[in-house]
Amino acid sequence: MELRIVTDSVSDLSQELVDRYRIVVVPALVRFGDETYLDGVEITHQEMYRRMLEDEEVPKSSQPSPGQFLEAYKEVAAQGASILSIHVTARTSGVWQSASLARSMLPEADIEVIDSASVSMGTGFIILEAARAIEDGRSKGEVLALIEDIKSRMNIYATVGTLKYLRLSGRVGHMQEIFGSFLDIKPIITVEDGVVKAVDKVRTRKRALDRVIELTKQAVGTESLINAAVMHTAVEEEALEFKEIVKKNFNCQELFFGEAGIALGVNAGPGVIGLVAYRVDL
Repeated sequence: MELRIVTDSVSDLSQELVDRYRIVVVPALVRFGDETYLDGVEITHQEMYRRMLEDEEVPKSSQPSPGQFLEAYKEVAAQGASILSIHVTARTSGVWQSASLARSMLPEADIEVIDSASVSMGTGFIILEAARAIEDGRSKGEVLALIEDIKSRMNIYATVGTLKYLRLSGRVGHMQEIFGSFLDIKPIITVEDGVVKAVDKVRTRKRALDRVIELTKQAVGTESLINAAVMHTAVEEEALEFKEIVKKNFNCQELFFGEAGIALGVNAGPGVIGLVAYRVDL
């Protein structure tokens, strides 16, 4: 039986990769006051950040409804396929629960709902590895084992432009220690066991970006072959410069670049630069 992948828009996969591997993306929801939009369908990331920066509106995000997932599952299952539904960390999002409820509504279909324990391209890379394994003819059991392996190797380090959005977010746990008396603190955040945590705090933007590089070096080394992604929220020029630093410091097999969406944007705001990386030469 054919294997197909369903995910949510929080995975930040490019449209090119979505099309290439026939991945079904169920959009999450972005809310500005009483207005609700389908992420990536009715509102672009650029428009979301424009409203945050220019209009000083603070959006909220919510998971796709079970009905959205059910519709996607029915469409894929009708084509005779089994489904791997891979999603943003269940520790800080309700996406996994929503997808699981939809699965229970379609018991006749073969659906595995998987918690990536990650966000943004951390989830995206897990999906990409699974999609490539499916294309290579790997069995469902082999793909599931690969997913768990990649999950165990994933590393994410990022810094934010301002503490404002972290303060307002109700979904970023284990962060109170960074909210001290210094307004110019630049926290370094990571995702550990599916939870966003602060791992360090420094006083300048340059030091914060240097620290992201240092921590990633500790995690994956400098000689090992890695896959990596530089993700940002509305700071493309600065992030492109950071990408060049990554290229000089690591042995990248693949190095993606992109603007992150609601997982980082709503919770951490414009100004985020993050590095997602994992070893591929184990």
